[in-house]
Amino acid sequence: MNITDEKKQDLDVLIKGKQTNYMFKHTDISHYMGEIISEAIREKHFYMVYQPQFALGSGKLLGFEALVRCQSPDFGLVSPADFIPFAEENGDIVEIGKWIFRQALLDLKNLREKGLDDIYMSVNLSPAQFATGDVFEQVMVLLMEFNLPASALKLELTETALIRNADVAARTFRAFQNEGVEIWLDDFGTGFASLNLLREFKIDGLKIDKSFIDGIHLSDDDFTICSAIIAMAQRLGLHIVAEGIEDEMQAQILGQLGCDAAQGFLLARPKPIAQCIESWVPKAT
Repeated sequence: MNITDEKKQDLDVLIKGKQTNYMFKHTDISHYMGEIISEAIREKHFYMVYQPQFALGSGKLLGFEALVRCQSPDFGLVSPADFIPFAEENGDIVEIGKWIFRQALLDLKNLREKGLDDIYMSVNLSPAQFATGDVFEQVMVLLMEFNLPASALKLELTETALIRNADVAARTFRAFQNEGVEIWLDDFGTGFASLNLLREFKIDGLKIDKSFIDGIHLSDDDFTICSAIIAMAQRLGLHIVAEGIEDEMQAQILGQLGCDAAQGFLLARPKPIAQCIESWVPKAT
């Protein structure tokens, strides 16, 4: 185990004989997250999975969202809901983000070379990556290195990322969009500044948050909110993706409302690149 000696001693108190694996998996790991992330960066415990996005009308595969995972040798699979906020807080997300872009674009190159030559990769940006001021240069260098068109990359940002670094975000947006990279607003509808952001920033697309999708077939309020978001996006000329679809009725309603694309467990779960190739790359005849 590579956790610091002092914290290792704390854990040893909890661990007895054959209960070792059980106790590691059921210990509150928040106290050890800094060490887990540092070790993951150093020992390459991060890996990528990719969730497909499909056109709701035709069912065509449009692209993938890149999602990072962490497999700790001591704690098992660490939830992104745990390690990403911590990494954003302490700044490690900048280094992790550089690795994510390189790996995601390398895997995109692989997919396109194997026959999926018109798909895109959607990658999340954090507020900390904006703050460095060089994310545009980093990404454009990778696109050139892998000989990928800028249109093959979509960047997803939350409202928080825009609010924290509004001036930097605006400049970075213009630079990316001038090269053909689209900017998407993630988790739309969950923040207080959504409409204001649409007015101030030239967003290319929206992702409807899963919290609204969950109840679209059960709640009149959720149905009304989703239909209003889709209608607004259509009037503004924005692309729209519904995320977190888990029920056939949800997909049918969204399709009827005119939503462009969707992702979720009903359609396909996130998979490592090898499984994506197996599932989606056309077989030679």
